[in-house]
Amino acid sequence: MKKTYNWGIMGPGFIADKVLPSFAKAEGARVLAVGSNTPGKAGAFAGKWKIPRAYENYEALVNDPDVDIIYITTPNAFHLDHARLAMEHGKNVLCEKPFALNAKAAEEMKVCAEKQGVFLMEAMWTRFMPAVIKIKEWVDQGVIGEVHQVVSDFSYDHPYDPGYHLYDPKAGGGTLLDGGIYPLSFAGYIYGECPREYFGYANLKNGVDVRDSVVLRFSQGQMASFICGADTASPWCSMIYGSKGCIRVPSFFAASGFEMELYESGKKQCVSMPFEGLGYQFELCEVMNCIDQGKKESSRMPLAESVTYMKVMDALRQSWGVVYPGESRRAGVENGYFKTAD
Repeated sequence: MKKTYNWGIMGPGFIADKVLPSFAKAEGARVLAVGSNTPGKAGAFAGKWKIPRAYENYEALVNDPDVDIIYITTPNAFHLDHARLAMEHGKNVLCEKPFALNAKAAEEMKVCAEKQGVFLMEAMWTRFMPAVIKIKEWVDQGVIGEVHQVVSDFSYDHPYDPGYHLYDPKAGGGTLLDGGIYPLSFAGYIYGECPREYFGYANLKNGVDVRDSVVLRFSQGQMASFICGADTASPWCSMIYGSKGCIRVPSFFAASGFEMELYESGKKQCVSMPFEGLGYQFELCEVMNCIDQGKKESSRMPLAESVTYMKVMDALRQSWGVVYPGESRRAGVENGYFKTAD
């Protein structure tokens, strides 16, 4: 019989509401507790989802000896503090994307996990979708030849509200961290490496980016580009262009299938890989399987990549003048491009 892991939810908000049904589809997962610093919120959430234990602060949640894994769904600006709190109490952690507010915080989270000897992973659920794993296999096998371009979009039209976390600098808002992380991480996953050079433009509102266009360049000259936005809707599609064919991925961030076309033969193939619910169960299973195997991080979503993607987004934000409270402005331009640290 598969071991049962007790999960605790830190931050019962919008994301937690979306993910909760997927726990029932992840074998071995049990949501035992929920914690919130907002009076009454944990109790209401626990009542809605029939969670046995509700705590009125995060300290009480992480001190529950029966909780094995903490799922952090609080705003970006608080990921470091909340992940560190959980890990210093011996808890394994799954932390919502983006992994942290910036690269410095991400690196501190990584170091803390190593020091405490606990598991830590960014909740980049896209990488664990069966269709995305199949696409990666076909790309690596050369089914569409040598891949040269990945083009993606991830934009949505959300009404402007300066108090909403997406538009609030104090919460680490902006569409790059909220949405752009998806196509950025997707391109890196397809190529099997992080970008070496990157450049982008953004429109700002209330001190955060609300519409972005970004170009990435990888080690062998492969390219990727993406748009993301909070004020303009888009189809959420990704195109992977190879020398022999291409792959179109509708709703690439939660893909349930894809379409492949080979240029020379004209052959087209539609691959359907449906799943139950919204699909968060695959990342939940990854966390539990890794812990079962004694791993402290996932090979499919390694911590070093999460840190590097934060470095990329830091440099892009700096070039746009998006600086969150507590951050410092610093130069990062070299010949018109931002470069990752080796």
